Amino acid sequence: MAGSTVQRNAGLTYRLDVTSTAHTAVLIDDNTNDQVNYTSFLNAGSKACSISWSPTSTVPTPSMGTDGAGGTYVLPGGMTSPLILATPTTPYYLSAITASTETTTLYVTPAADQS
Repeated sequence: MAGSTVQRNAGLTYRLDVTSTAHTAVLIDDNTNDQVNYTSFLNAGSKACSISWSPTSTVPTPSMGTDGAGGTYVLPGGMTSPLILATPTTPYYLSAITASTETTTLYVTPAADQS
């Protein structure tokens, strides 16, 4: 089917209500016997958020970055379709944060190899 993207979900979808305080680390896990090292991210809110992950529950605090300095991966607000990123093999832990006084809703789904 031309112009479409297939996403092979490999687990439950997790919802994170993201604020300017780093979200408590959430365990992202699959429900398959396959090695899963992709994750689908959908920022349904209008504000950008930054994500960070780790194979342990000690996740580095995500950062939106500052002018001229790097931060962790930022997902734009108002996404209309998910973005699939290579991530650590499940299970892994994820945290997210927004800029000061902002909030957003992030949906996270483990995804199987797309081939």
